[in-house]
Amino acid sequence: MSQENVEFVRRVYDGWVRGDFSEGAEVFDLDVEFDLVDWPEGSSTRGLDEMGRTWRAALDAWEGFHAEPIEFIEAGEDVVVVRNRIEARGKESGADVRADTAAVWTLKAGKVVRLALYWNTSKALEAAGLSE
Repeated sequence: MSQENVEFVRRVYDGWVRGDFSEGAEVFDLDVEFDLVDWPEGSSTRGLDEMGRTWRAALDAWEGFHAEPIEFIEAGEDVVVVRNRIEARGKESGADVRADTAAVWTLKAGKVVRLALYWNTSKALEAAGLSE
């Protein structure tokens, strides 16, 4: 099942790279937990609608936000870690940001039940029970 989960998450990212953010209940559990673990505007929410609002609010601080997956890691039967390369410009500061980040995806019965985003890749790997 874990390799299937990796491919599932990879398909979601393929859509995101194309600018398609239309997935919803077919991908995410309606009660999905969404955590911006160590983001400056960090928060934790529950529910598909709240996840969308929180993510849009977090992205509102950036211009040209782009995240590209660079590695998909099987981290157990129900967990996938994705290392991302982020490029963006702060709307207020104008500062260019390039960072390697990570997301920890937890799946159950073919749906994402938790998505945790980390600026610190080491923390993400540790949360998934892995090390660098």
